[in-house]
Amino acid sequence: MLAPVRTPWMYVPWPGLIAVTFAGCQLGGARSFPPAEPALEAENRQAGDPHGGRFPLADALAGLPEGQHLEAVIDTDAGAIFCALDLDVPLVVANFVGLARGLRPFQSQPGAPWQTAPFYDGLEFHRAVPNQFIQTGRRGESEDPGFHLQDEMSSGHVFDRGGLLALANTGAPNSGAAQFFITTGPLRHLDGEHTIFGTCDDEAVVRELERRILADPNAPPRLRSLKIRRRP
Repeated sequence: MLAPVRTPWMYVPWPGLIAVTFAGCQLGGARSFPPAEPALEAENRQAGDPHGGRFPLADALAGLPEGQHLEAVIDTDAGAIFCALDLDVPLVVANFVGLARGLRPFQSQPGAPWQTAPFYDGLEFHRAVPNQFIQTGRRGESEDPGFHLQDEMSSGHVFDRGGLLALANTGAPNSGAAQFFITTGPLRHLDGEHTIFGTCDDEAVVRELERRILADPNAPPRLRSLKIRRRP
């Protein structure tokens, strides 16, 4: 396994591009959830989701030590990736953290009982596009965990570099849930189409995962565990 040495992404701004810096998740300044979309909430509840696609942020963070910043540590069989989470998009972060910590209910496949467990542990990195992104968060052949999230965007977030953590979707409105991707280069055509909810260090690890996915899709690397922690 590669040593989990934290290495920042080299970022060269495009000509005329204004660089955007993430605040690294100031927990005290979290925004409120966007207003609910009643049709989507009803659809989620009918499917069995007790939270209607709106898992509370307070529940997701319950029991974590005090700290001003929220971080995801993604341990893979190619090394560790450290991602600062951004509460400008609190609905997405609450869902991601709740799934990672085993607090947010989900279905492992359609019609299966709802359960709570660390959702991401042991999953494959099942997709990569060269110099664009790597993707994970799919359990078996199920594309979603029994619910969908409403789209949540922050106007200041753009796909201007590698190392951005974002929510995957099918291209249809309100189709994201659990799958996520980490960019390996600028993807400006995705601006406004996917929710960016964090920034990640460790370019060498992400590049190695990309290489291994593309080299042998039948033996993809795995996400061994995804831990959430607070830091000063």
